[in-house]
Amino acid sequence: MTNKIMPGIIIGFIAVVIIAAGIFIYSTQQQSAEQELSQTAPAPVVREPVKPAPEPLPEPAAVEPAPVEPAPSLPPIVNAPIALENSDTVVLLAAKDLAPALTQWLLPEEQIRKWVLAVDLMADGKLPKRYRPVDYPMEKFKTQASGLDEVTSEENYQRMTLMINTLTSIEPATLVRYYQDWLPLLEKAYREQGKPDTFDQRFMQTISQVLAVNSLEQQPALIRPSVLYQFESADYENATDIEKLLWRMGPENAENLQGFLRELRYQLQ
Repeated sequence: MTNKIMPGIIIGFIAVVIIAAGIFIYSTQQQSAEQELSQTAPAPVVREPVKPAPEPLPEPAAVEPAPVEPAPSLPPIVNAPIALENSDTVVLLAAKDLAPALTQWLLPEEQIRKWVLAVDLMADGKLPKRYRPVDYPMEKFKTQASGLDEVTSEENYQRMTLMINTLTSIEPATLVRYYQDWLPLLEKAYREQGKPDTFDQRFMQTISQVLAVNSLEQQPALIRPSVLYQFESADYENATDIEKLLWRMGPENAENLQGFLRELRYQLQ
């Protein structure tokens, strides 16, 4: 019994001694420190009089921001029809809004499908021979002599000036808004043809076709093997329909059309 209790008593005693010793050591160190501080107390510090804090500077007057003028609201456009069927009336309204003179040349039926077909052909450098969306009357084609050759007369250039001026009078930003709003319906008409790509891709390719045409340095010689005139040189005769069209409208009209399409492409991108 004594052997079992003795270890516990010894451990308890040792713990009490350690705690007591710790308290004693801490008290002795604290007293020694206090004595050292009292023996080496520094001289009293003479404090300078406290200067009053400077008065705060007045806050600058608040500057009212300049009034911001609201952005001008864009004029409304003729919204795209909900379906391709019976859409010609809405197309006529849109054309009248873009350029009133256009309405006199539009062929009345299936306008959207005709324009989609025309763009698809022009993307390959061709022009529609059937199902044209417009009927633009022009005077008879004229030629003139150039040495021993017969060449295109410059009088022909005026034949397309009214059409080009009408197209280029359209504000590109407004045309972009129409294009973005009507694009789903144009894509629907393009899918009816069962072709790859999209109408938007073909439209951008059409613009590229027109912009790639270079003006003629001089008028090539013409021949007339049948009713229609042809270029005597095979290189010119084998050019695309788009190239021949821009050559025949004259350099000024071609430049105006290309400048308009260049700006339109920039805004579309």
